[in-house]
Amino acid sequence: MDERKRRIGQNEALFRTVNEEVENLNRGLAGISDGTLHIVCECGELICNERLIVPLDDYERVRADAALFFVIPGHEKPSAEDVVETATPYYIVRKHPGGPEELAEATDPRSTST
Repeated sequence: MDERKRRIGQNEALFRTVNEEVENLNRGLAGISDGTLHIVCECGELICNERLIVPLDDYERVRADAALFFVIPGHEKPSAEDVVETATPYYIVRKHPGGPEELAEATDPRSTST
């Protein structure tokens, strides 16, 4: 895997970890509010600070697959991932097989192997 793809993957993994912490803190509130989570875009750009509102069910469905990430439309990185679902106001992207997918799996905070 080239350096750019590795960096993108590490950045996305960092944002996913941040969102997992936010999810842990807000889970109780989501259950008694509107059933959504406010998370950060999980794109590969460290300077991105865009926020997404994601239904809790969608969040859990995406987190069940280590290769999937939430991004703002236009923030996807075609060299390392493909858009697999478009939902307003976010896209769900899947890391490419091989290095990008392996990095996503190795850095998944929900994985029992980390």
